[in-house]
Amino acid sequence: MTRIIKHPEAKRSERRRKRLRSLAFLPTLITLGNLLCGFAAIYFGMRAMQDFGAQVSPSASQTLHSAMVERLLPSFLSVGAGLVVLGMVFDMFDGLVARATRSTTNFGGQLDSLADVVTCGVAPAILMVAFMTQELASNAIQPSPISNTFLGRACWVSAAIYVAFAAIRLARFNVENAESDHDHKSFRGLPSPGAGGILVSLILFQDQLGETGRHYVAYALPFVAVCIAFLMISRVPYKRFHRAYLLQKQPFGQLVIGVTVLAVFFSYKAPTLVVMVLWYGASGPIFLLIKTIRERHKPLPATNQAPSDMQRSSRNA
Repeated sequence: MTRIIKHPEAKRSERRRKRLRSLAFLPTLITLGNLLCGFAAIYFGMRAMQDFGAQVSPSASQTLHSAMVERLLPSFLSVGAGLVVLGMVFDMFDGLVARATRSTTNFGGQLDSLADVVTCGVAPAILMVAFMTQELASNAIQPSPISNTFLGRACWVSAAIYVAFAAIRLARFNVENAESDHDHKSFRGLPSPGAGGILVSLILFQDQLGETGRHYVAYALPFVAVCIAFLMISRVPYKRFHRAYLLQKQPFGQLVIGVTVLAVFFSYKAPTLVVMVLWYGASGPIFLLIKTIRERHKPLPATNQAPSDMQRSSRNA
């Protein structure tokens, strides 16, 4: 009987394949963490509505039994918004872990989109409706499909449009991502985590404002939701944040800006988050406009064509 002796390199390769197969469940767990964050955010949105119906002030209810967390997330709406942000962090890392462990599958991609529909689509819309219900009650405006006022129905419709377009955006992404010629360095349309980040950052920011400031945010949210909903289904190109700014080499100036933003974030978390996500949402149309203007003002290439018969005859004359 012949005995096959494996090369040490082949043994190491086999052990590595086994180790990678044993890690294949990690991306799925991270994606499920994203989904559960969205589910928990919906719960806290309902909890805020329960307190509102019971006429309990947000400042009178304890959110998470920790003084530090209470300062960061003073209301159930801000807790829900914070969970959506945490879900987006999970969403960013599940793809990285899947590629690092060589366990990217069709199943993982579909599960990731389903989780994003909940965390980046349904949860931000519910938090938005709950916030507007609290803030606009003094003006007798109730965001509802059966509201007595036009503005109340319009507020609810804006949230419904956002949810529907988020689902369309993710379904289109799944179809286009399966194509071999798909550009994996950028997104076509605003990605759903970026859109959800805009809504929840405004909800986090309103906790630091006075009554007048919260009213302004409540009236602005429907308009913002509709704008980012159309950006999601548009063809405006957006950079992949982690690939464009975290995984690639950057000039020294970018490092200085990143450190400055990080330092400001530790002191002014909610305002800095609002500025960052609003900049990302506006970056797509801004860069597309700059590119269009540059292409229009680009000089035409010189053509070395032979003169026509008419031009030759005019010269001879």
